[in-house]
Amino acid sequence: AHLSQAVFARYLNLTVGYVSQLERGTKRPSGPALALLNIIRRKGIEAIL
Repeated sequence: AHLSQAVFARYLNLTVGYVSQLERGTKRPSGPALALLNIIRRKGIEAIL
């Protein structure tokens, strides 16, 4: 599923600005955030809902 940055941010309790920075590559997640994003990438957002 393709989500807007705002919806994705809300699901993960992040700011839209942070999601935007992740997409642009100006921020790199680490630790638990990286693990969660990898799960979403592999299995889709439904895996965490």
